[in-house]
Amino acid sequence: MAQPGPPDYRTSEDFGRSDQSTANSIGKTSRNVGEQAADMASQLADAVRNRPYTTLAIAAGLAFAVGALWKLRDQQPRSSLKTWLAQLPDLPSRDSLMRR
Repeated sequence: MAQPGPPDYRTSEDFGRSDQSTANSIGKTSRNVGEQAADMASQLADAVRNRPYTTLAIAAGLAFAVGALWKLRDQQPRSSLKTWLAQLPDLPSRDSLMRR
């Protein structure tokens, strides 16, 4: 015979406790992320102040790389059929053949 065990449902108090602990965890995580972002921003500002030309060179290099990747993405490779058709001489169209 099966022994009765603890119920598989939670009471409204259980839900309140887990929601509160989740909210506290999210709050701590968001504060940590905010502190890290502020720290990185201050380090970046110090680097720009101390080495402006290096920062400018890095920004220009990144802009060049992004632009080059963007252009590569837009280029479609020619299919072998299109390459072959481009090498053929201009042929008369069907309309011009039908008129004769």
